Amino acid sequence: MLTYNPIKKPQRKDRPWLLFVMSLIWVLGTAFFHSPWEPYEPFVLAVVKGILRNHSWLVPYVSNVPYLQIQPFYFWIYSAVLQLFNINDIYSIANSIRLLNTLLIFAIVILSAKIGSNLSAFKNGRTVVLILISSVGFINNAYQLSPTILVLLGFCLYLYALQLHSKLPGFSGWVLFIGLLFISINFTCEFIVIALLLLLILPLVDKFWRNRDYLITVTIGVSMFLVIFCLYGYQLHAVNNDFFVQWQQRYSNIFFGHSYNFFNQLGGIFSLLAWYVMPGWFLVLWSLYKRRSTIFKDKIIQVNIILALLILLFAICGGHNLEGMIFPIILPVVFIASLEIDSIRISIVSLLNWFSICIFGVVGLIIWGIYICINLNYPQPLIEYILKYTQNYHYNFNVWQVSLAVIITLIWLFMITRRHIRGRELVTNWASNTTYVLVLFLSLWLPWFDSVLTFKPLVFDSLTSIDKQSCIATNSSDSTQGALWYYYADVNLIPSFVNLNFSLCNQAVVATEDINKIDQTQWEIIWQAKRPIDKKVYYVLKHR
Repeated sequence: MLTYNPIKKPQRKDRPWLLFVMSLIWVLGTAFFHSPWEPYEPFVLAVVKGILRNHSWLVPYVSNVPYLQIQPFYFWIYSAVLQLFNINDIYSIANSIRLLNTLLIFAIVILSAKIGSNLSAFKNGRTVVLILISSVGFINNAYQLSPTILVLLGFCLYLYALQLHSKLPGFSGWVLFIGLLFISINFTCEFIVIALLLLLILPLVDKFWRNRDYLITVTIGVSMFLVIFCLYGYQLHAVNNDFFVQWQQRYSNIFFGHSYNFFNQLGGIFSLLAWYVMPGWFLVLWSLYKRRSTIFKDKIIQVNIILALLILLFAICGGHNLEGMIFPIILPVVFIASLEIDSIRISIVSLLNWFSICIFGVVGLIIWGIYICINLNYPQPLIEYILKYTQNYHYNFNVWQVSLAVIITLIWLFMITRRHIRGRELVTNWASNTTYVLVLFLSLWLPWFDSVLTFKPLVFDSLTSIDKQSCIATNSSDSTQGALWYYYADVNLIPSFVNLNFSLCNQAVVATEDINKIDQTQWEIIWQAKRPIDKKVYYVLKHR
């Protein structure tokens, strides 16, 4: 039995206001304030602080050392807004960046809905949003400060420009230009090469793209991007030639990392995708099966399929970090997955619905249960186990946090208790399940989780052993300690500490898992500490 009548358009029981409430709760969940967490947040906050304090917009710095991992375009967005409102305090910088990051996520959600509503499926914008906010990969990227969000926004603009090209070729060209600029923020060129290569492939595979409007869109978008990008490269060469050479080398290193193995890379990618694009991969297979002979009739779906194949190809051949290379595939998966929701049989819908309710319901009960145990301070073994991973954590009851947890629980119960659901309601329920668990965890457990991951107590405790006015070295450039000590304490760590044996400075702040790497005949350890979950130990050293 199908979940809809193939002659009559499907009737959906969810309402736009439900989608709005769920999306609002989900996106605002990303704005919860906490300390900077690894891997990106310490560097993002430190670079923005450096731009605001030192006004070095062209070359991003952390502790007076050029930062090579991300293009400065990403930091300009935050820095420009913060400078406009004269925000300089370190905690205000962090909170403001999180709010701005939330707006970027809103933009992705809105653009995805806009693109999805014009695909060849009934009222598809809502479905696209629900699949997007329930995707593990999108959750993983959105609930932290990460440049991947801006890259995803760039690909959304890219797809939207191609969708608009026949109606508004001039406007779509400018949208394409902004999309390409956002896509290029990584200090590797895989994504921008994929985007430009796809623009060349499309006219070769389908005559639909061989027209004047497409040519105008591509010409405006690509030419404007190349002008801005080349001007940046020229200015970088003039201002800091050493940094320009390193930047150029990173851009030329597309394929084959140091430990490249084709079969390991292939296996790693598919094991990653097994959870990373949940629940979309099942719906993608279903859409490809149902539209196997007509899938390319929707031209934006055609673009998404080719885009997904190019991302997979570059990820397999690249030999680089898997998740860092594969994450844009979230968007093609979401758009393809949304096409045939209504044709899923009712038996499959019921099975998947009950599976998701049971899994997320149990997780929600565990979150509530542990929170109640903390309030009762019982059982002691559980309390001690929870606290051993924290740093200076003291539980304080907060009525607002509990109120938010109760509200999200009631909304979740309302949404999952609807009867006779169809394929679209299955997606709504799955999205409500993930939203419930995420927001419940953040409302009840964010202070504890932050105390596990934060570096703040560690940094401030070390300051009693550091002479901030003297030269202080560290063991590598682009190090976490370089970003953290600069962000929290205005301590500039100089990366001249070679092999932990030599430095021009009398002090050093280093991080290592092996204390034997420190030559204690030359260096005296005057302070050390670590996070309970971290293998690295942080040391303050003094030259003997």
